[in-house]
Amino acid sequence: MFRNRQLMAVVSGHFMIDVLNSTGAVLLAVLAVPLGLSNGQIAAALTAYLLIGSLSQPLFGLLADRLHGRALLLAAIGVAWMGLFYSLVALAPSWALLLPVFLIAPLGSGLFHPVGTASAALAEPDRASSATAIFFFGGQAGLALGPLLAGFLAGRFSSIGIIPLAVLAFIPAALLFFSSGSQAGRAQRVARPERAAPPRQQIAISLIIAFVALVAVRSSIQATYQAFLPKLFSDRGWDPTLFGLLAGVFMGAGAIGQVINGNLADRFGMRVTVVWPLLLSVPVGMLCFLSPSTWVIFAACAATGLLVGGQHSVLVVYAQRLLPVKQSFAAGLILGFTFASGAIGTWLAGTIADVVGLQTVMLYLTLLGVPAAILGFTLPGRSRPLAVPAAVPAGD
Repeated sequence: MFRNRQLMAVVSGHFMIDVLNSTGAVLLAVLAVPLGLSNGQIAAALTAYLLIGSLSQPLFGLLADRLHGRALLLAAIGVAWMGLFYSLVALAPSWALLLPVFLIAPLGSGLFHPVGTASAALAEPDRASSATAIFFFGGQAGLALGPLLAGFLAGRFSSIGIIPLAVLAFIPAALLFFSSGSQAGRAQRVARPERAAPPRQQIAISLIIAFVALVAVRSSIQATYQAFLPKLFSDRGWDPTLFGLLAGVFMGAGAIGQVINGNLADRFGMRVTVVWPLLLSVPVGMLCFLSPSTWVIFAACAATGLLVGGQHSVLVVYAQRLLPVKQSFAAGLILGFTFASGAIGTWLAGTIADVVGLQTVMLYLTLLGVPAAILGFTLPGRSRPLAVPAAVPAGD
């Protein structure tokens, strides 16, 4: 699979898209003092960013389904769009000019994600689950590395330091463009796989509500950690390189958690891979915020990322089985809801933080792992094994 040009093109695109996606929180934390930004302003900007990228995904998924084998052209445009507008973000001289450009950038992410998800499976139809896992892991690697790079560059050169990252996006965009020709022929040769039947012919409305609530709460926990870990430790006087590294450790551990949870879900069912990690994330998350030791904070943050970030792939696959729609549209709809619910949770957390303090909000947010775990008991257990992709992005 690693010699498959199309697969490697979408994986590299996913990596670069999420490198740029993950720089936003670090960039705003760096600019908070010189621009006089409040927690509410940062939360509103990041929430709008996530909502724009999320809610556009189903629409772009519909467009990709209509283009069939030429969808990689859309993926190339999405990556190039992100590179262009993040370059403009880096050059913006004021908040009034930076904000609108910052909010246009996520349209590229919204365009890329449903196309890339569907194209990864199409690249290796006989090993679609493995190919999709590689695709998702590429995004998580970008989310993990992005804060570290952004913290280092922005800490030394302010917002203009993001330009090298933005320019790098044009490399995978070119790879996607040149791979688009082979995708058309591949799409004609590969028959569309039959969709798996829903786990139940008729699903009680209470189970649907519980599942939606579970996705929304878990996404809010992960998205708020990702958005406000840099700001929280910036307020404590940490160097941007250090709090950027902390955010990267959180996301990197989440990628590992998804690999572990994907394998466990195949063996033991979804319930055990959701309930126990969410319960364990509560005391570990508390330790991350309350410990005075930097080493303990990093270790606890890594453990929390592994525990909180590991369920995303399992929940997305379960939701996909319930949607009798075409592949790109299904991916866009599911990922869009996940990211949008996380964005709303981030906005609420930031707004409340301006009243009661950011650390207080993060502590109470960590406690939401308990009701989320309770909701997880409604998921299938071992009697319903799932073929789960090994890694899916949080942000993404």
